[in-house]
Amino acid sequence: MNGSLSYDEKCSCAKSTFCIYVSQSQDFESSEKHYLVKTITNNGFFGILYVSSVLAGWAIVAGLIESILFPGIIAYAIFHGVVDYKVLTPPILFLFGNILAKLVYITHNLRGKVKPLDILIAALPYAGSAYLLRKFLVKDKLMRKAVTMCLTSQKEKVKKKLLGVFSKKQ
Repeated sequence: MNGSLSYDEKCSCAKSTFCIYVSQSQDFESSEKHYLVKTITNNGFFGILYVSSVLAGWAIVAGLIESILFPGIIAYAIFHGVVDYKVLTPPILFLFGNILAKLVYITHNLRGKVKPLDILIAALPYAGSAYLLRKFLVKDKLMRKAVTMCLTSQKEKVKKKLLGVFSKKQ
């Protein structure tokens, strides 16, 4: 399979954990591996998958911040009996700042790979990662299978590492 790849494709594949997973997987035939590697390297799928994973982590961090920020504002409003622009400004600024930062990040990293409408939808809070994956995986069943298997494999590795850390402490 690797013999038919160009030098640039081999370099691009070597940078992608997903591409390495696909090329080393025993679950795909040689022709399927070739198709997947070509799709990953030539269509910029690696970038979309990477941005999608960053957006998933971003949503978790934003959710943690909002779970602290919003109840804090509600408690402040209840104890001080004040609901005005001073109280509502932090969550509104966080929301708009979060969307603006995502727009810049997605536009910078996926320039030319996705349409402007896709960038706007992907920048919405909590929806970006799922939208990008759905948009680019729904048409390609083989790619969807490969991504699902790779994510399952990554999840198992993380579980093993976490169990290893917690079992050493006991």
